[in-house]
Amino acid sequence: MSPFNNSSQYYQDPYVIDLKKVKTVSLSQVMGFLSFMFLAMAAGAFMVPPQYFMPAAFLELVLIFIIPIFNQKAVVRGNDPAAGLTGGLALLFAACSGVVLAPIVQSLAATSQGLAVLGQAALVTFIVFAAFGLYGIMTMRNLNTMAKALFIGVLVLVGILFLSMFFSSFFSPFGLLIGIGGAILFALMTALDFQRAKYSTADNAVLVTLSIFLDFVNLFTFILNIFLIVSGGGGRKR
Repeated sequence: MSPFNNSSQYYQDPYVIDLKKVKTVSLSQVMGFLSFMFLAMAAGAFMVPPQYFMPAAFLELVLIFIIPIFNQKAVVRGNDPAAGLTGGLALLFAACSGVVLAPIVQSLAATSQGLAVLGQAALVTFIVFAAFGLYGIMTMRNLNTMAKALFIGVLVLVGILFLSMFFSSFFSPFGLLIGIGGAILFALMTALDFQRAKYSTADNAVLVTLSIFLDFVNLFTFILNIFLIVSGGGGRKR
């Protein structure tokens, strides 16, 4: 399952929203819900047997389409999406993301050297994620201007990864470059989505958090690939 889905279509341009008429998302609410999603992902990655990879990947694909539908239904009914079924589905999505990562995570965790690589990749991911997220919140620059270029970048990256499944001998020498390019791309998307979270409406809190979570998962995947390539462990595409 490729996680290159982004919920940016559910946001409004931060420079168009009238903050006097709508209730914006609390960043503390986003970070709190994001923390629960991280815990769900960790549980899926370390506690679920790797053989459930395919069912989890399929369920993850289904959830990315139905979560916005349930979110809209909750909004129409006047309910808080984060406190209802929509929030529960988002946590299930996070757990499925962890299960999809379980084969490589549990394989690395089985050895001291692999565990060290996993820990280093996770640490670097959190540092980059936090740095770009903070930039997205603090900057006065309208990052939405680079949204189109980033979307095109995602499409190009997906195309390269898809072709690499059939022409691995051709793309394997470029594995490190692909990893670095993917990491840079999703670091920039992290900044963009955190800025959008700052100006998004409260009704979209779950979708905002889901989009940021996807940025993190993709960022971690590419950074882990970089560490595996550099350490001689080879790369793995999610």
